[in-house]
Amino acid sequence: MLENLSLFSSLSAQDLSKLEVGMFTQRFSKGSVLVTQGDLSNNLLYLILNGKIKVLMTNEEGREILLAVFRQGDSFGELSLFDEEPRSATVIAVDDCELALLPRAYFFDCLRSNPDIAIELLKTVIKRMRNTTEKVSSLALVDVYGRLAKTLSDMAKTQPDGSMMTEPLTHQELSTIVGASREMVTRILNDLKRGGYIAINKHCIELKKPLPMRW
Repeated sequence: MLENLSLFSSLSAQDLSKLEVGMFTQRFSKGSVLVTQGDLSNNLLYLILNGKIKVLMTNEEGREILLAVFRQGDSFGELSLFDEEPRSATVIAVDDCELALLPRAYFFDCLRSNPDIAIELLKTVIKRMRNTTEKVSSLALVDVYGRLAKTLSDMAKTQPDGSMMTEPLTHQELSTIVGASREMVTRILNDLKRGGYIAINKHCIELKKPLPMRW
């Protein structure tokens, strides 16, 4: 089960079997809150076996910012696992998903005997810190259009027919990602459609030509 997770790719079959002894799985339905910002740590590492989750932060006014989307093979909960501080973000199931939950004691035993896992974990944490730094910088220094254009460019993937297409995204989800109102995001998307820069089909956004530098 764990052999498909990048974090444990260096483990032998025997080591994986030992680790799975302490692990248990749990299913979550779409929309379920897996972790709530500010909650005390439950000393569990979460490993995504199937499905997709999103990570959000909320300020005192209730405004949400989407920090990340994780999929099969990803993990989360590492920070609270080490410092046992309250959860720094809220995690919600985007669709039905299945997770493996690994208690801190079992994971730390594995780290002691397999230093390669510590290296992979460090790479994961550093990558997320860089992404967070980039997002904070973008929110502070780039206008709404610039943030939206970069988000669409980053999320669009090449399809078999050669087109560039994002996964399904609602206007509300995009507004959460870029830290703007849904109305503003809708206005920009409509202008881009009229200009022939994008097409939208079943919430998937196709980039038909390079987005303009300014809106």
